Amino acid sequence: MKTKEMTDDLKCVLDLNRHIVGVKFIFTKEEFDSINVDRVKYKLSYCNMVKFATKGRCLKANLENFLCNGSITALGLREPDSAALSGKIYHSFNIYDSLCTAKEVRKDATYLNQKTYGVLVMPLERFETDPDTVLIIANPYQSMRIIQGYNFHYGAAKNIKMIGNSGICSGCTAAPYDNNDLNVSLLCSNSRFTAKWNDNELGVGLPFNVFERLYDGIMKTIDPCEPDERKLKMMERCKKAGRDIDINMGKSYY
Repeated sequence: MKTKEMTDDLKCVLDLNRHIVGVKFIFTKEEFDSINVDRVKYKLSYCNMVKFATKGRCLKANLENFLCNGSITALGLREPDSAALSGKIYHSFNIYDSLCTAKEVRKDATYLNQKTYGVLVMPLERFETDPDTVLIIANPYQSMRIIQGYNFHYGAAKNIKMIGNSGICSGCTAAPYDNNDLNVSLLCSNSRFTAKWNDNELGVGLPFNVFERLYDGIMKTIDPCEPDERKLKMMERCKKAGRDIDINMGKSYY
C-alpha cells in the first residue's frame, strides 16, 4: 500500500487534525542543493519546522537556518561542546538539582553521533523516497491507539525515553532514528512555548521502517479496541474521505 493511502487511512481512523510528518537527514551539500523543496529563508526552531509540516508545508534547512542550539546538536548538525557534555547547559536552566543530575539526563537523552548537513521536513505523504523518521503529533487517546497498533506486531515498546526536554528534536526524531524503535515524547516547555502545541498534544516518533507494520497493527486493533460509538464516527470520516476500511460493530474485547 502506498504511503499516502496509509496516512489518509490513519487520519480517518485516529481522527488526526495534523499531517503525519516525515524527516530525512541530509548528509552532503550536494544532496541538500538537489532537493527541490524551499529552504527556510531565516532562522527557525526545529519545533516550528515540524509544526509547519503538520500543517502541510515542505521545508529543508541546514545549520544556518536552525534557531535552537539543542536541536542543532541533537540532530548532528554540530558536535556538542564541553558545556553541553558536562551538563552545564542543562543545569543552567534550573530544572535539575545539581550538575551531576543534569549531566546524567544529558547523557541519557539521544544526541546523534553523526555529521548531518541538513534536514528535509515534510508531510509524510509528500515524500517520493523513504524518509528516516516519522513524527505524529497526537492526543493521549490517539497515542494509546498508536501504541496498541505497535504492540500488535512488536510487543511492548522497550526504548521509550521521556525527559520533558528536547521533545521534538531528541525525543521524536533522534531517539527513534538512533534506537530504530518507537518513542513517545511529552514534548518540552520550550517546544510548547515556541511552537504553541496544544496542552493535550504529545509526540510519537518512529523509524520509517516501522510505519507500515504500525499502520497494519492500528487497523487490526480497531475492532477489539474501539467502542461502537467511536467506530460510527470513524466510518463517517472514512466515507467522507473516500476510504474503504473494514470496521465491524460489537467486536470490542471489553
